[in-house]
Amino acid sequence: VEGKILGSTISQTIRLAADARRLEFDTVVDWKELHRLLKVSFPVDVYTAEGINEMQFGYVKRPTHRSRQYDKDRFEVCNHRYSALCDSAHGAAVLNDCKYGISMNGNALELTLLRASASPEMQADNRVHQFTYAFTAWEGSFADSDVLRDALALNVPATVIPGKCTDFSAFSVNKKSIIIDTVKPAEDGSGALILRVYEAMNAPGNAELCVNIPFNKAYICDMLENIQEEIPVTDGKLVLPFRSFEIKTIRLL
Repeated sequence: VEGKILGSTISQTIRLAADARRLEFDTVVDWKELHRLLKVSFPVDVYTAEGINEMQFGYVKRPTHRSRQYDKDRFEVCNHRYSALCDSAHGAAVLNDCKYGISMNGNALELTLLRASASPEMQADNRVHQFTYAFTAWEGSFADSDVLRDALALNVPATVIPGKCTDFSAFSVNKKSIIIDTVKPAEDGSGALILRVYEAMNAPGNAELCVNIPFNKAYICDMLENIQEEIPVTDGKLVLPFRSFEIKTIRLL
């Protein structure tokens, strides 16, 4: 799709991959505006008093109404990789790879794409912009949806290189709400492996982390990677209790 918005031009490739649940909009805009705000709106058949906006290691809720001055002042809020409207039966979300302002007015998700301010530099944003956003919907509860995993896939697509190998997964977890965020060497140079795992969707409970690489012992650490206690391991599996939005740091030796 190609067209004009006032004095600017826009080109979009709208893509729905086979078996995918997200509709992607790869966008290029040659932006030449001043004192303008470009937004994209997705009105959906979901009515809720609060919307869900992702932040690091969790999310926050913000009102979808303007009934109080306090709510009117929050007409646009921050989001990271997704924002969603949902009830107990179904929901919808807008995903993005680099746009972090959104408004939720009634049953519409309105993502801010570009601005055209005159300060600190006149026409500072007048240039070619390239970005991707996406839309997805689901049936069922938010905690059981694939919203976060779709947002992760949009932001960090799989790298494909030539070659052959057998199917292999170094780590896996049995709950959709538990995310393996970081895998890295320990900062102390000991050769230990550090995993940072968190509960992302306000769904506390036990999760089973399966480790498919050789290791001897596993420990819970603080954020500075200091060992606190040993974790029992059975056949390479660790059972971990999570509170809502809890972050756990695990050391594998």
